[in-house]
Amino acid sequence: MKRFTILALCGLALLGVVLVPALSSAAAGAKPRIAVLEFKNKADNQWWYHGGATAAQDVFVTELVKSGKFTVVDREQLDAMMQEKHLTQSGDIDKSTAMKLGKLLGLNYLLTGAVTEYGNTDVSGGGGGVSAGKRKFVAALNARLINASTGEIVWADEASQEESSIKVSVFGFGGGVDDNRMFDKVMKPCIQKLVASLKHADF
Repeated sequence: MKRFTILALCGLALLGVVLVPALSSAAAGAKPRIAVLEFKNKADNQWWYHGGATAAQDVFVTELVKSGKFTVVDREQLDAMMQEKHLTQSGDIDKSTAMKLGKLLGLNYLLTGAVTEYGNTDVSGGGGGVSAGKRKFVAALNARLINASTGEIVWADEASQEESSIKVSVFGFGGGVDDNRMFDKVMKPCIQKLVASLKHADF
């Protein structure tokens, strides 16, 4: 009987040696759960068109999913939960709201931020029947990652992007580029830069 007890204890110890590292590995492999809040518009030179804030939020969600580092909460689910609990995304999110959202949605992190520059400038010139115009698109964006358990900011970064196009006209006939797709030209690259930074951050 004594021998059986010793063998049983040895078996349990061996099982622990095998299972504990396996469980730790599984826990380590779990992806952090994150929600992306609507970004705020703080740009003076704004060209904020057709739901640009919502578009930026959606692109962030897509790029974070593509990064493979996070489990990302669907935007509609986030909006529904915030409405149900009478929470708002207006203004900068405070510590208590971040912690409340974290608990309600089982989040590890919240991503928020602001558009600080977003617009275009046009410069034209020429003479003698020849005219030339140059359009410069510009965007700048900052982002912050908030620990949903503590409400503390654990990562922050900013990105900017410029893109220029030229259009030439001779006696009213011309060619060149006059591209108004500013979001794809400058805002999306900013978001991709920030997600790349976040993916490699240590937090």
